[in-house]
Amino acid sequence: MRNRSGPVRPALARLATGLVAAGLVAGSALGAVAAPVGASSGSGSASLAQARKAELVLADLPAGWVTAKNTNNDNSTVGDAQLAHCVGVATSLITENPPSVNSPQFQDSSGTLIVNDNVTLFPSAKNAAAELGVGANPKMPGCMTSLASGPLKAKLFGKTPKGVSIGTPLVSAIAPGAFGPGVVGYSLSVPVVTHGVTLNFTATQLYAVKGRLGQQVMFTAVGAPFSIAEEQHLMSVAVGRL
Repeated sequence: MRNRSGPVRPALARLATGLVAAGLVAGSALGAVAAPVGASSGSGSASLAQARKAELVLADLPAGWVTAKNTNNDNSTVGDAQLAHCVGVATSLITENPPSVNSPQFQDSSGTLIVNDNVTLFPSAKNAAAELGVGANPKMPGCMTSLASGPLKAKLFGKTPKGVSIGTPLVSAIAPGAFGPGVVGYSLSVPVVTHGVTLNFTATQLYAVKGRLGQQVMFTAVGAPFSIAEEQHLMSVAVGRL
C-alpha cells in the first residue's frame, strides 16, 4: 500500500504495494468515512504529536503478536487520474498527501494476519471532511474494482515473484454502522495462486476522523480472515484515541 496520508488515499494506486515474504499481496488502500466524527472548531491545535498518541500499539493486539517493519511506503501515483475521473472528482482530492504517522506493522505468529495503522493530520477539519466525502462516494467500489481488473492491474499490484499469480480483485464497501458510528471503509478480496496453491487475500481499510485527525486501520489476511469481533475491537480502540 502506498504510504499516502489518508484516510482518503489514491485508492487504486495502493491496492497493493507488492508482495509479502510468502509471495502474497501486501496491502490495499480503500475508501473513507462519510463524515467527520465529533469535528470541532478547536481542532486547529492538533499536531503530529497528537497523531502519534492516537496510533495503535502492540499492547492493543492479542497476546503473541509481534511488530515488524512497516512496508507501506509506496508513493506511486499510478491510477490517481483514472480513479478521479471514474468517481467524478478533482484529481487533487485523490492525490492530496498531508502529514501522517505510521504504526509498526503488527502481525500474528504465523504472519498471515497483519494490522497497520496510519493517523493523518489534515490541514483543517473542513479539508478532512471533504476528503472523507470523496472516499464515501458510492462509485468508489466499482471504480476501484474496474481499474484494478483492467489494463492498470500489473502496475497497481507491482511485480509478482516467480510462480505467483493474482486473480480477479473485488472491492466492496463495508456495511454502514458495522464498525460503529462514523466508521466506513472498503474491503479488497483477491485469490492469489502461489506454486499451485490458491489462497484468498483480503484487506479491509476502516476510517474515522475527528477534527483534523484521521484514523486509517488496515486489516490484511492471507487465508483465514480476521474475525469481525477482532476488527471491531481494534477499530473501537483506534477511534477512541482521536
